[in-house]
Amino acid sequence: MEYKKYKKCLWTLLAIVCGLLFTAICLTIGSNRQSEKQKTIASAKTVPSDATLSQNEPTHSKWENQSETHMVIPCGYPIGVYVKTEGVMVIDTGCFLAKDSSMQSPCENILKQGDYITSINGVKVQDKHDLIEMVSSCEGHVLEVGIIRDLVPMKVKIVPKQNENGTYMLGLWVKDDISGIGTLTYVDENGFGALGHSINDNDTGEIFHISDGAIYDAKLLRIVKADGKQAGRLEGVIDYKKECMLGRVETNESLGIKGYLTENGKSRLLAGNWMEIAKREEVHEGEAQLLSWVSGNAEYYDIKIVDVFSNKASSNEKDGMSKSIEIQITDQNLLDLTSGIVQGLSGTPIIQDGKLVGAVTHVFLKDSTKGYGVFAEDMIYN
Repeated sequence: MEYKKYKKCLWTLLAIVCGLLFTAICLTIGSNRQSEKQKTIASAKTVPSDATLSQNEPTHSKWENQSETHMVIPCGYPIGVYVKTEGVMVIDTGCFLAKDSSMQSPCENILKQGDYITSINGVKVQDKHDLIEMVSSCEGHVLEVGIIRDLVPMKVKIVPKQNENGTYMLGLWVKDDISGIGTLTYVDENGFGALGHSINDNDTGEIFHISDGAIYDAKLLRIVKADGKQAGRLEGVIDYKKECMLGRVETNESLGIKGYLTENGKSRLLAGNWMEIAKREEVHEGEAQLLSWVSGNAEYYDIKIVDVFSNKASSNEKDGMSKSIEIQITDQNLLDLTSGIVQGLSGTPIIQDGKLVGAVTHVFLKDSTKGYGVFAEDMIYN
């Protein structure tokens, strides 16, 4: 193949036959951007060999009355998160060497980064394997492709082309799942909340639209400390055995993931100490604590709440609600252990005056002792 002649298309040569395999996915939101702050989710070393998740448990109920006093169990427990897309997500379009030695890009100017392919000729596409099979067996006919773009369903027509080996292809980079390590914020009879911010796709920066998912036990292997240029991170492995599934993920929203607990999760996590959720107006500058299992045991670490942004108007800005509380780590034990806030600590509970006031969401790149958090009230009710 004439690679030099087609440098622009080289990286897309694998196209849809291989898709994208994510065996060490980082759930970091914005971690590839050189911004001043980063959200703090860490990488996982494995993905499940069988991503089929049973649907035999009831969904969790959502609290309706925000004026009532509600109690939850703060956790701070490291978890593995695995979620599947709604359909197949388009990472990019590209070209490949066709059977006639020309370069073909069937989806160029038709599909774009961030589209979700949900059907072909009216048949539902559940994962990239479905997509590969449907395209390779199309015999060159025009395909009516159902997609979701910017939350709007639509249909487009695409004509696949044969590659040099005679296989019909679209010329796409796609993905259908993502995994990583974060922190469980709270549990109660209704379910759980974690992370404090959304799971976003690394390539597009957009919120990952999920169809299914679960949280599992995770074993931390090491802590990579921040160096002033890059955020530190937790590294570990996710245990995908059935008995290690703690809950099922139902929603991925701007202030975190939510879902219901499995029976295993209930028996293990609902035995903790219940705590009241603080209202926004109760959160104040001053002494507070983080609850974390990062050392291997449940520990409270001292912090200071440096600033509180309680104005809801300003919280409506992009990422505003997940940056409602500015914090600084003051506990030397945590500083020695992690150097401050690292990726993987997203969702770590913030405790003040005996109440759950928030969860860690971001770290300052230039000073890992500082970061942001979301109000617990916003995280739970939104």
